[in-house]
Amino acid sequence: MHLLFRATLGLLLLSLLGVRSAIANPSLTTSATDMAATLDLDGQGTASTHIVKVANITVSTDNPDGLTLVISSGSLSKSGGTDIPFQVTTVEDGSGPASAGDFTSSSGSNYRFNTSTAGTHDRDLYIRYSSAELQDPGHYSSSITITVLDN
Repeated sequence: MHLLFRATLGLLLLSLLGVRSAIANPSLTTSATDMAATLDLDGQGTASTHIVKVANITVSTDNPDGLTLVISSGSLSKSGGTDIPFQVTTVEDGSGPASAGDFTSSSGSNYRFNTSTAGTHDRDLYIRYSSAELQDPGHYSSSITITVLDN
C-alpha cells in the first residue's frame, strides 16, 4: 500500500491601502513515515479501526495573525476494489498518538488547524480508517493535499 503526500504552499500578498505591501512567509515541510506505505487493511474475515501516524509536518509564518493549515481527507482506493474512507487530524509533535476523539472532520472534508500568532508549529499527521472484513486484496493508494495560508 502506498499513500502519496502532496504539499501545496500558498502565499498571501498583504496590501495596506495601496501604500505599502509585504509578503508574509508561510512555510511547510512534510515527511512521510514508514507506516504511510504499509497500512494494515485486515480484510481476511476480520476488521478493525486503525489510527496511524503517516507524516510529520512543520509549518511556520512570520505573519502576526498566524496561519491556517488545511489538510484533505478521502479514501484509499484501487481499481475495481471497495474504497476505504479515511479521516485526518494532527496533534502536537511528541504529544503522543491521536485518539478517536481527535478526528472531528469526516472523510471527504478538509481538516483545519489555525494559529493566531507568528511562529513555528510541529504537528504529527494521523489518519483513521476501517477496512471491510473481506476487503479486496491489492494495492490501494490515495493522496493528501496539505496547504498552509497566512491569516
